[in-house]
Amino acid sequence: MALGWFSLRQLRYARRYRQILRVLVKYGFAQILAQMNLYGIWERIYCRRGCRGELPHNPEARLRMALEELGPAFVKVGQLLSTRADLLPASLTRELSHLQDEVAPFPPPQVREIIETGLKGPLEQIFQSFDEEPLAAASIGQVHRAVLQSGETVAVKVKRPGIDTLIKNDLDILVELASLVERKATPEAFFQFSDMAREIRKIILRELDYQAEARNAQRLRQNMGDSESVYVPRVYWAYTTHDILTLEFRQGISLSRYLERPLPGTDPQHIAAILTESFFKQVFIYGFFHGDPHPGNIAVLPDGRLFFMDFGSAGYISEDLRGQMVLLFRSFQQMDPVAMVDELLSFAFVPPVINRSELIRDIALLQEQYYEVPLKEINLSEALQDLMRVGARHHLRFPYEFLLLAKALLTLEGTVARLSPDFNLAEAVQRYGSALKGRQLKYAARRLKGTLRSYQRLAEEMPERTVEILRSTAAGELKIKIEIEHPDTALKILENTINRLAFSVVLAGLLIGLSQNISFANMGWLSRIPLGEIALVGLGLAGMWWLFAIIRSGRL
Repeated sequence: MALGWFSLRQLRYARRYRQILRVLVKYGFAQILAQMNLYGIWERIYCRRGCRGELPHNPEARLRMALEELGPAFVKVGQLLSTRADLLPASLTRELSHLQDEVAPFPPPQVREIIETGLKGPLEQIFQSFDEEPLAAASIGQVHRAVLQSGETVAVKVKRPGIDTLIKNDLDILVELASLVERKATPEAFFQFSDMAREIRKIILRELDYQAEARNAQRLRQNMGDSESVYVPRVYWAYTTHDILTLEFRQGISLSRYLERPLPGTDPQHIAAILTESFFKQVFIYGFFHGDPHPGNIAVLPDGRLFFMDFGSAGYISEDLRGQMVLLFRSFQQMDPVAMVDELLSFAFVPPVINRSELIRDIALLQEQYYEVPLKEINLSEALQDLMRVGARHHLRFPYEFLLLAKALLTLEGTVARLSPDFNLAEAVQRYGSALKGRQLKYAARRLKGTLRSYQRLAEEMPERTVEILRSTAAGELKIKIEIEHPDTALKILENTINRLAFSVVLAGLLIGLSQNISFANMGWLSRIPLGEIALVGLGLAGMWWLFAIIRSGRL
């Protein structure tokens, strides 16, 4: 990478930067790196070996392979970016959703050391038995079956040694790279790459904390505790730390295996109904949902109940956002593009300038695609993806919770379609019609109350603010702040003007030198010294050098 932009604190990552560069060049991204000034002469020397080879598949597939080779932090980043249909093209988000997070397990001695250090005691005293062979292994941790001294069977999730440092270092590099890209972006670019990188960093670091995952599991267990068809495991807090998570273990068959061979005496359509009802109950009733309901994270128990696992990804939908989503859904149903745009702009991140009439037109065109389409034929996840693409064209950014919900809904819809091809999620939402209507009225009343409160504050503050402005004006202390929208553009124009002025001065010097040359011709012994010619040649060379420098900088 271009060594000139390294900060001193980033020098400790120089070796990792080189590894990242080699992988990206290996998968055919050298031209993009060069355009960003990240691939110069030093990098070509560094990558002189091992960076060439056949470019597999399309660019999206090559990027996915590069992220997988770069390690767990980049895999997690890719998985998060797969939800950003508001920023990235559909082909890329679709490819990133296939990122694999499976690696070889780490050896039992390291597992023992982490458990004994975290739980402060010998393994044999903590557990009655502990299976050294993991049930599952991923890039961040792996799961082992164990039995407590009390006789309860548990699943112990142990974090991979050194993974915190590795991921934190890679995320620091990601933030630095995002800052560099942002500095090279045009002034018109709306998306702040540094802000996005910091948001991704915060999300991934939260997933590294097993205590945070334990809180997600406990909250979901409390919410779904009265369900007769869904079971959420108990958290054993005495055996849970930042690096260790201990949950209740139940024997069942993963939904992935169930899809291949359903259990005798169970109805896949009934399983689909349970899964769908559970998800919508989490979203619309409790506002807290499992963020990754793919078949590998759900099991079917012998009694037919669904057993949720892996709570690292969970989403929280606030009461206000739920109300806004309900109103958005209602306006979509009623084919009201104006109301739909109003709700969309109420919770999305909106650029400083937006063409509202054009956005309304695009939303109306989107609604026309679903006009008089039976509810059972509407694909909810596809409709959400279409909505986010419309928002992307107008530089709208959606909250992370909304994007996580869209991703979870897409995963859920794919799973349900495999369980029961005729099952429809849109119809399942209708079962919550009365509850949604009640929440809609509740949210509308709260918003009206908030609006009235704002007008009340405005009425109370207006007289006082008016008096302050009048006093400042009378005392000559009124200050007006003017902010240039694109200072870089204004500075470039100013530099161009100064360069032209400087070049004009050089040309004037050439003319003066020429006139001096003519006057020295009749001054006795001075005529033998070519002062004019020397001045003319010197100024000519200086002028040529100055002109070349200006042209090279592109600021003439």
